[in-house]
Amino acid sequence: MEGQPKQSVLQENLPSYMIKKLTDKVTPLHEAANRDIRLQDAALEGEVTLLNDLLLEDPHILDRNRYMAQNGCSPLHVSAKAGHLGFVQMILQHKPDLAEELDQSKRWSPLHMASAKGHLEIVNVLLEANPKMCFARDIDGRNAVHISAIYGHTGVLAVLLRAKPQTALELTNAGETVFHLCVKHNRPEALQFLIAFTDNDKLLNSKDSGDNTVLHLAVAAKQHGVVDILLETKMDKNAINRNGFTAKDLCSRSTKEEVDIKIWKSLKRAKASRRKNTVNRHRDWLEKQRNALMVVASLIATMAFQTGVNPPGGVWQEDDNENNYKAGNSIMQDKDSQRYNRMLIYNTIGLFSSLFVILLLISGLPCKRLSVGILMITMWIAVIATALTYSISIIFQANVGDLLFLTDYNQNDLDPKKYKPVIKVLNISVIIWVCFLVILVLAHFMRTIIKLVKEMVQAAINMWDTSNGRSTRPPPV
Repeated sequence: MEGQPKQSVLQENLPSYMIKKLTDKVTPLHEAANRDIRLQDAALEGEVTLLNDLLLEDPHILDRNRYMAQNGCSPLHVSAKAGHLGFVQMILQHKPDLAEELDQSKRWSPLHMASAKGHLEIVNVLLEANPKMCFARDIDGRNAVHISAIYGHTGVLAVLLRAKPQTALELTNAGETVFHLCVKHNRPEALQFLIAFTDNDKLLNSKDSGDNTVLHLAVAAKQHGVVDILLETKMDKNAINRNGFTAKDLCSRSTKEEVDIKIWKSLKRAKASRRKNTVNRHRDWLEKQRNALMVVASLIATMAFQTGVNPPGGVWQEDDNENNYKAGNSIMQDKDSQRYNRMLIYNTIGLFSSLFVILLLISGLPCKRLSVGILMITMWIAVIATALTYSISIIFQANVGDLLFLTDYNQNDLDPKKYKPVIKVLNISVIIWVCFLVILVLAHFMRTIIKLVKEMVQAAINMWDTSNGRSTRPPPV
């Protein structure tokens, strides 16, 4: 109608009772509705002057307009998405807590919006306002790092990860890592950047809800360049997904296009295997370990049994009432009962440790890496016990038990030609054996400590991540 001002698109979506002709009486409700429309227009256009005027007219306008009627976004969401830096700065100056608001559709924060659009300066401003929003997750469990990876904004990724490196470790609701998202959306530049920045082999080899690694996804999506990038890392090339396929299995099942042939050649150069070959290699390794343990355990059990029934020095052949020796008793027991008892303890440990290994190996239980590791530790005990038994036996038979590490033979009126070679060999053997044991124990101890430290650091990072990020995550939808 003539004489009536033209309505904006936003006005057309308002209820009729909020829109009056200019000739009608203007109520406070109409004024508030008009200011809301002007605020939405200002956010869309990035008009800082208009925002300043609105704040002068109504200092609480940002409190009432946390969510705009049309899209469920706050003015900060709209301006962050549109890339209006000055408008974003002014809103944060007057209402910094708007940086924590999530929209009503995807549950995105303003940081999600700016990350998706690649507005680097706005991302920096939002991080200064509230760095914890890096951990805010949307309806699919994705944080701002996930979103920037999906859209391939490496500059935004660098800023976000420098602020909160732990955000790269988070998984989406589908169990996907940031690497999975890069491959799914074909972002090789972002993938390369993240691999170099995180340097986390465990994260790189993580599996999604279908037990697919990023290599599985890259092969399935025929992304030859991404496959080459992954094969240059410490990627597990033979990982098996839920369907029982390795990456090479997936490649063999796809149509033989040119890109499939290139991927197959890349996997072959990297010595990737199909599932059958991988399982066979693992089974062969376990079988070899099993056979080796059986042979060693049988030898130690035989030696320990022989030592028990025929102790060092032999047994008395007849009774000697004068010295109270009984026929069949161990000579070593009567001559040196202390060393005999020690020898008997070590020999018994060696015998039963080896028998324990033999019993488990012939029991038919599954022979897996963990069980093989337990059996190997048991064999260490048996070998050490056998060495101690041998040392005590030799010391007794050579009759030099009190002379080990002795350098001045004249002080005990010993004949150097007779005793020096035996004592020297025993001394060197004991020193070498002790050093070897110490090195072996230290090597395994350090290996265990390094593994535990890595797991503790990872657990601490996850706990810190949770304590700093859970409060900003949206409630379950």
